[in-house]
Amino acid sequence: MKLKNIFPETISAIVFDFGGVILDVDLSKTVRAFERLGVKNLSAAETQVGSGTFFEANERGEFSREEFWQKLRERAPELALRSDTELHAAWDELLGDFVPARIDLLRDLRKNYRTFLLSNTNEAHRETFLRRFSEQIGGDMNALFEQAFYSDLLGTVKPSHEIFEKTEKLAALVPAETLFIDDNAKNVAAARECGWHAYHLVPGKESILDLFE
Repeated sequence: MKLKNIFPETISAIVFDFGGVILDVDLSKTVRAFERLGVKNLSAAETQVGSGTFFEANERGEFSREEFWQKLRERAPELALRSDTELHAAWDELLGDFVPARIDLLRDLRKNYRTFLLSNTNEAHRETFLRRFSEQIGGDMNALFEQAFYSDLLGTVKPSHEIFEKTEKLAALVPAETLFIDDNAKNVAAARECGWHAYHLVPGKESILDLFE
């Protein structure tokens, strides 16, 4: 499989976002899961990067998983008597299932491109989706890529230029030969500002399968 001709022929490396590109996600499911645990005023926007909240700090790796559960209880006293297991399950509700055709594509692309993952995530979610990949698909998800980069391990999040610069250095990427695919327009804009080619994927209208032939 190769990129369709709408992309420059000079592309030698492809950097994929994870949630919304490889794995479908739905933040509203997590909000509803916490509502079922008694939380009445949590919004999807509050949990996202750009909110300036402890949720964003969690994506930068500022908390351990256990510290994050405590932050949740401080934010929502209704959760005081809820177990870590209950909080983890609610937090994971946003994560969808893996689509085998997308995984097959990623494996095939290694024949023609250097491929990488660059995801805003956190310890709890990463633990869950790596385990689910092993259960649903088999093997190590990180092995699909030359390298997988996670925001909480890098200490910085998209759309900061810092995360693109760190990834570029660690992976020895050539910006003019690199394509970044993400479902967030701000992340796409930031990648372009760093000299990368970038494509804004719109979930529900297209998938990564539509970009290759």
